[in-house]
Amino acid sequence: MNSLIRNCIYLGKNAFRDRDFVFWTLAYPIIMAIFFNAAFSGMMNLNMDNIQIGMTSHNQIRYIFEEMDFFDIHLIDNGNYVDRLHNDEIHGYIDDDFNLIVSKSGVRQTIIKEVLEQIKQTIKLNRPISGNEFSVNYISNRNQKANSLFIIFYSLIAMVSTYGIFAGIETVSIIQANLSYVGIRMNVAPLKKINFLMAGTIVAFLLNILSNGMLLLFINFILKIELFEEYVYTLILIALGNLFGIALGVFIGSSNKKSFNVKTVMGIAITLFLSFLSGLMGPWIKAIIDKNAPIIGRINPISIITNNLYRINILGNKSSAIEGILILLLYSILLLFMSYVFLRRKSYDSL
Repeated sequence: MNSLIRNCIYLGKNAFRDRDFVFWTLAYPIIMAIFFNAAFSGMMNLNMDNIQIGMTSHNQIRYIFEEMDFFDIHLIDNGNYVDRLHNDEIHGYIDDDFNLIVSKSGVRQTIIKEVLEQIKQTIKLNRPISGNEFSVNYISNRNQKANSLFIIFYSLIAMVSTYGIFAGIETVSIIQANLSYVGIRMNVAPLKKINFLMAGTIVAFLLNILSNGMLLLFINFILKIELFEEYVYTLILIALGNLFGIALGVFIGSSNKKSFNVKTVMGIAITLFLSFLSGLMGPWIKAIIDKNAPIIGRINPISIITNNLYRINILGNKSSAIEGILILLLYSILLLFMSYVFLRRKSYDSL
């Protein structure tokens, strides 16, 4: 226990002496948030009018939507709904088989989809339904939040939560004899690598949580953007994002014999690519992926965090949160296990 605490103190001091760590982990996320706010501040407030839905007059669930105050129904019996979608006369069309057809992705389309999915699930359960059951407060008091650009901020938070990847790479690099003098000493002395690895994981987790907290406080109190309504699931997802990032960093550091700089570049490339797929570079990227390859959104860890933060805090939907939590936990366990296997097998011809 004493050695674990001693290693944690050593690694913590070592991290704060590293200027690259201080910049990329503590300063860079706040700089990104400032840039996003400056670029999109004029677009953050969205006036949510009623959502326009098209369907036929004999659609069996028409009466349910008519009972909900924030939907306006357009009866389209001639099948000519494509032009209306492209002209934004309607935000979505629900056919007689309860399939949703849209021309683009956005908050309104997401709300239609969420309500439609709830209706379909209720019908499968053979329960009597009415529109009042689905009148979740999607719109009132959420004018600021009802904007697809919030996906960018959620994706930023998801990306930053995985920044433990750099601390994970550094921790493993320190104990490798071909990359550091400390590693040489550890490999010739009767010291347990697992203790040092555990200490590195703990320090990386705590420091990255600190970085996440600073970013969230900055967004909430300085930029005045309220991103969260549900804190329990949000904090769990962010914490597991940290654990996943550390585990991925440890895996990258232990799975190959490249230099520390090469491994860092690998970590940056992976996080940026996963963040790109989750919508960090623009919500339209996420919309294209969700439409053409939805499986990517279900397995991409940053997309898992982004999507669930959006659903939980904007739509009030927690149905996929448990699945996302379990997937992130599974990823982390597998990566740490494989890393341990790689480290046990590592040997050197000479030191």
